[in-house]
Amino acid sequence: MVKRFAVIGLGYFGSNLARALTRNGAEVIAIDNTLTKIEEIKDDVAYAVRLDSTDEKTLRNQGLEDLDAIIVSIGEDFENALLTCVLLLEFGCKNVIVKSTSPIHTRIFQSVGVHSIVAPDLDMAERLAGSLISTSILDAIPLTDRYSILQVKAPAFMEGRTLKELDLRREHQVNLITIKRQSPKDAEREFIIGVPLPDTRIEKQDTLILMGEKDSIGRLVKE
Repeated sequence: MVKRFAVIGLGYFGSNLARALTRNGAEVIAIDNTLTKIEEIKDDVAYAVRLDSTDEKTLRNQGLEDLDAIIVSIGEDFENALLTCVLLLEFGCKNVIVKSTSPIHTRIFQSVGVHSIVAPDLDMAERLAGSLISTSILDAIPLTDRYSILQVKAPAFMEGRTLKELDLRREHQVNLITIKRQSPKDAEREFIIGVPLPDTRIEKQDTLILMGEKDSIGRLVKE
């Protein structure tokens, strides 16, 4: 199923996030009150809408309640960002994420119940896009435009199989760096296996740290 998002505020962070989500196969509604920003992004996303996100009636008419997440990226105008978040929460939107530019703003966003708060930089836009698209991807560290190191939940098809059997480098063009595994004595704790051996067997709750092209890792976790 295609995931659907809205990005409100198309500055540096918001526009990069909207494009990254689209590149990862999502349907994105890009929203801003500046016509030039809408014109710049309209060919890169599913929908681009010019509107004032603090206008309750106009914002409600966009039907944002059913989206997988809404990211508010109005960093240059805190009051508008805050009011937009409050309206989205009142509408019942299930995952409101906001970009915050200061610790004080973060505390205020937390006090009104915003679900998640992120810092404004390009790497975070790429990492947030990856985590929103795939619930299997737990974290991502971009290395270049093509390559990343990602933490992912072990896909079901790997469970019970050895690394030799899986042959990840040849079959999927990714490299396994290491494995994080739950402690058998305490499910809340994890330990690092170190350098996995060919006979290391993947377990159900394992977290894999992989390096490779983003597209290759994305295909792997979808199997």
